[in-house]
Amino acid sequence: MVEDIVRFLKGLGAVEEQPPKNVAYRLRKGDCIVDIYSSGSVVFGGKGCSELRSLVNELMFKNSDLTPRIGCDEAGKGEYFGPLVIACLYADGDGLRKLLSLGVRDSKKLSESKVLKLADVIKNSFNGSIKVLTPEAYNKLYKKYNNLNKMLDDLYLELLEKSIKRFRPKKVIVDKFSSTLEPKLKEAFGDGVQVVVVPNAEVDPVVAAASIVAKAERIRVMKELEDRYGLKLPKGNLGLKEAVSRIPKRTLGKVAKLHFRVSNEEV
Repeated sequence: MVEDIVRFLKGLGAVEEQPPKNVAYRLRKGDCIVDIYSSGSVVFGGKGCSELRSLVNELMFKNSDLTPRIGCDEAGKGEYFGPLVIACLYADGDGLRKLLSLGVRDSKKLSESKVLKLADVIKNSFNGSIKVLTPEAYNKLYKKYNNLNKMLDDLYLELLEKSIKRFRPKKVIVDKFSSTLEPKLKEAFGDGVQVVVVPNAEVDPVVAAASIVAKAERIRVMKELEDRYGLKLPKGNLGLKEAVSRIPKRTLGKVAKLHFRVSNEEV
C-alpha cells in the first residue's frame, strides 16, 4: 500500500524529499507536503492539500480491507506507574474510511497532544468498550492471578464478549502480547468471527484507533492520580528508584503496579 501511494503521488507530479525521522516517505506537490508512514498512514501538511487528500483517500479506500471489525489494544501494561487501560473499538466500512482519512497510527508514534485530539474525534464518532484498572484495582486483581498475561487474557475475553454481542463484527484483531490469548479467543468467539492476534497489530487502522483511545484514557487517569496525591509521576520507566523514594509507602500501591521490579528490587 505504501509503495502504491508513493507511485500514485509521483504520477500526479509530486516530488520526493528527505523524510524526517520515523517517516517512510515525504513528497511535495506545490505547497502541500505529504508524509507517509510504514504503517500506511498518510499525513498532509501545508496549503492546497484538499484535492490531493481526496485523491489519496480514494486510492486507500479502494485498496483497503473494509471488513467490519473490532480492534483492541492496551496502554500502561509495561509501565510501573499509572493505570492499565484496554480499549476495543468497532468500525464498519464507513468507519474505516473515516479512520483512514484521519491518518490514525500507533499511539506510540504520536505526540501526547495529537493523541488527545484524535481520541476526542474517535470517541465522538465510534462505539466500543474501555476497561480502566487504576493501580489500586490492578494490584488487587493481580493477586488473584500472579501472572500478567493470564490476567490480560481474561480482561480481553470479558471486554470482547460484550463488544461482539453488541456489534457482531466479521473480524476481531488484537495486538499480540502472549501465546495464550489467540486460542482462548478462538474457542470463545471463533464461530462466525475471524480472530487475528498478531504483533504490531497497530498497522490496522481500527487497532491504531483503539491504541489512541487507550493512551488518552491513561493520560487522563495519570493526571487524576498526580492531582489527588500531589505527585509528579514518571511517564515511562526512567528514574523509578528516585521517584519511589519520594512516595510514602501507604501511597505507592495507589499509583504503581507493585509486582514490577525497580532497580532489581521487588517492590
